[in-house]
Amino acid sequence: MTRRVSFAVTACLAILACGTDVPASSAPDPGLDAYHAFARSPRAAQLLAVARDAMLQHWGEGMGARKFPDVPWPAAPRGIYLSLSDGRATRACVGSVTPYRGGLVETVRALAVQSLQADRRRPPIRREELPALRVIISFAGAAEEVTDPMQVNPGREGLLVSSTGGSVAFLPGEARTVAWALQEARRIGVLRGPTESATFYRFPVVVLAEAPPPPSRALPLSHVENPNDSP
Repeated sequence: MTRRVSFAVTACLAILACGTDVPASSAPDPGLDAYHAFARSPRAAQLLAVARDAMLQHWGEGMGARKFPDVPWPAAPRGIYLSLSDGRATRACVGSVTPYRGGLVETVRALAVQSLQADRRRPPIRREELPALRVIISFAGAAEEVTDPMQVNPGREGLLVSSTGGSVAFLPGEARTVAWALQEARRIGVLRGPTESATFYRFPVVVLAEAPPPPSRALPLSHVENPNDSP
């Protein structure tokens, strides 16, 4: 049995383990219809550009928010997560279940800067890494509490694990199995006892993603697992 719920998690606890090339969620949410349309519009590219510019501005570069057109929320504000991928794995990811800076642009700019150093599982992003990283923005639909996390399809739905130790969300496609997600939740201290000690939610996701960086923006060979096999 499931029931729809609303919830709030502070941004610092919504650190994510999330991946790339996320498929559409199998859990329909009519409230995301406008976000699906947004993802197919030119505004999606504008919002991704806003995120990258915010990171550049953090290092004294970039154009600043005033140089970009305003991009309003497509519909009622939703949870939003921003991740940086190096093509093989997630380099950093942060998120907030509420638009804690108000407007969509303000929220994305804040998350973009946070992603450079707020993912407590990984070292801070270095300026020289940024050209090789892909920006991904994910909007989360209404969460639905599930009594058994094994009911969640991790390839097509987001999974949120919440307990007194904090919360961690896994976006669709990052966790190949729910068992792996639970193991990761234990590793970072969110899940400390039996699964009965935590609350689990599934949620649909709409994803905006930059195109993969061209080879000229790739990481140096020292960061490639098998440089001899590289094209």
